[in-house]
Amino acid sequence: MARGRRWAAVRRLADAIGAPALPSESPRGLNDPWLHGANACVADADLVMLLGKALDFSLRFGRSPGFGAECHVVQVTAEPAPPNPRATLAVVADPATAAEQLASAGRGRAWPATGWAGEVARVRAATPGAWDALRRSPGTPMHPLAVCAALQPLVDRGALMVVDGGEFGQWVQAGVEAPTRLINGPSGSIGSAIPMAIGARLVHPDHPVIAALGDGTFGFHALELDTALRYELPIVAVVGNDARWNAEHQLQLQHYGPARAVACTLLPTRYDKVAEALGGHGEHVERPEQLPRALERALASGKPAVVNVLIDGVAAPTFAGSASGH
Repeated sequence: MARGRRWAAVRRLADAIGAPALPSESPRGLNDPWLHGANACVADADLVMLLGKALDFSLRFGRSPGFGAECHVVQVTAEPAPPNPRATLAVVADPATAAEQLASAGRGRAWPATGWAGEVARVRAATPGAWDALRRSPGTPMHPLAVCAALQPLVDRGALMVVDGGEFGQWVQAGVEAPTRLINGPSGSIGSAIPMAIGARLVHPDHPVIAALGDGTFGFHALELDTALRYELPIVAVVGNDARWNAEHQLQLQHYGPARAVACTLLPTRYDKVAEALGGHGEHVERPEQLPRALERALASGKPAVVNVLIDGVAAPTFAGSASGH
């Protein structure tokens, strides 16, 4: 529902009734970093309509604080959703068709000008003040937001963005504004970015395709670069290399403390050399000022490419109530 004609139908409904529309396709649900501070806005809603989305684990089954205690929840799914006492109404129907019908009905009546949709959109677009400095920081290993700063101009020029899971993936999801994004989906699996990027290149042969993924994630399907080579499908894999299974490391720090964080260390491997050994293009980047030209060379190579970027292994961004905290 977050892409193509289906998202267009959602937007028509939202515009007709003056309501905000937010995609929910992340395993983190309301903690999807792309939402920024808009995650907290859902708790202020009197009614939430879920189009093509069940009231599932990713939305904490509609519990507070994500949803207000008095909030009514309507879910419209193509197949019957599991029973949930928090759902006020469950409708089995094609969500896109339902959105079109509701938009048509909504245009036939007057709606109060509350400014609610604009307010949510502003909060969604806002980022913490410290982010600007992190995007420009010359420090090494570089902050993930410095990588985002180099990726954004390419997306603005038409590159398609595929983003995996893990801590680095969450930073890219939060820090790169892409009109259309392809992420690891509600299952939360990691490792699918390179195969998905190959698929995206098949569907959109005239657009550059960039896949952002962590170093641990790269190990799952790295040799699909060979598939891309055999079928002459150039993609650019940007590997955020912190020599760590950082998602697991951060969880261990939270639950057990640094003295009991174990078995999360990786080697600072030159993953760019993997691409070169297969016949593709490789770039190794240690400093932020090197990254834009490395990305341009990778795109210009016309080959499947890996840009191996040494990053600081910081925790993924989270937003607490508003875009001022993360």
